[in-house]
Amino acid sequence: MKKAALIVDHPSRDLDYIVDIATNLNNLKIKTFIVPSNLRHRELLLLSPDYVLYPNHRDYFAEEVNILKKSRILVGVLETEQCVHEDFFQDYQLTKDKEKRKDIEDFFVWGEYFSNTSIKRNWYNENQIKIIGSPKHDRYLKKIKKKDKDFDILVATSFPNSSPIFGEKVNTNSYRYLGMKDEHIKTFIELHKENRQNTISFINKYLSGKKYKVLLRVHPYEKKDMYINEIKGENIEIDDSDETIFHSLNKSKILLHYNSSSCVDAQVAKIPSINMSWMRTMKVFHESTEIMKEISYQPQSEIDSIELIDEILENKISMKTENDNNAIEKFIYKLDGNSSARCAEIIRQTVHTKKVKKEIFKNQTIFLTNFSIKGFFVSLFLKYKWMKTKKYFNRKDINNSLDKIGTSLETINPKINGISLSSVEII
Repeated sequence: MKKAALIVDHPSRDLDYIVDIATNLNNLKIKTFIVPSNLRHRELLLLSPDYVLYPNHRDYFAEEVNILKKSRILVGVLETEQCVHEDFFQDYQLTKDKEKRKDIEDFFVWGEYFSNTSIKRNWYNENQIKIIGSPKHDRYLKKIKKKDKDFDILVATSFPNSSPIFGEKVNTNSYRYLGMKDEHIKTFIELHKENRQNTISFINKYLSGKKYKVLLRVHPYEKKDMYINEIKGENIEIDDSDETIFHSLNKSKILLHYNSSSCVDAQVAKIPSINMSWMRTMKVFHESTEIMKEISYQPQSEIDSIELIDEILENKISMKTENDNNAIEKFIYKLDGNSSARCAEIIRQTVHTKKVKKEIFKNQTIFLTNFSIKGFFVSLFLKYKWMKTKKYFNRKDINNSLDKIGTSLETINPKINGISLSSVEII
């Protein structure tokens, strides 16, 4: 029986749609494991899958993907960031080694726009690119929307560099690892801090204590202390962002964001979005992308934003672009809730048509060292650290996700050679 391993980076963003893909793979008779990104090195070695699905193909994943390729294990990438500026994606969210890009069998994209961009810029070739829509949004499209909204406005922050939850040193090092120069990192952080403060000032001046009911959702990678301490007004509620953003959107009438991919979530949920486009931007880092321009209102001042909010709440205007518009299909192929099924079917085709014989990480010391006694204790330490973060999830979380879609499938934590894993198998 063929085996697939699906890597989860951040559960509040990724777990539900990974569970959906896993469910579809299970129905296609492929044994499927959900693997924590933090513990993937040792656990992929022990699971020995035929196929591994990664959340991106950045430089820090490229070397291990190459090792998998050499070990005859097939690799797909379901890129989570398809709403950023193209130059930023090319410079910082894609492996710079063009040869290593050939290691990918399947590069899953939302729609024709990102597919054409990938081919035009020589990121991946036509055989690698698979247009499936966005699995992340499948549940949004199938879930019954709440008609009575608790909040007029959802403000979604997107300034993780302003107060990173893992600390500025860790955050800075991660950008260095992506190849960003220190002066650019400094400017990027300063921009986030500036616009975080702009957002706080806007809320206090125009939203706090007024007629609006406001929900503030702090970015999952951003500390919320600053907002709690500085935002005033009993009409402002702060969300801890433990749930997916759809949970917050379902309670709100309007999304207010700053060049954030959350506008795509709002679009799918049929909630009008307003970009805080009056705030300062940097070329590449924070320009509004083509899809953002298409679906979000782009006011030029704070007053313009308030006027838009009032017009939407008074039903004078609604969505900037409706979901049945052909322009949307260019960016997200088929908003039908079946993207996860299409992804699973392509994985099935790949593992059954690519006749390769696995060489179980033979002579690959980067993995084999994790199998040593020392590596075992290192793994325990990493698991302890992982459990202290927002990236932690367990079987209970996966079972809860399965319950939401009414499936009767069960889960187990597999044991390999008597070693219990944190990965979860769908059975």
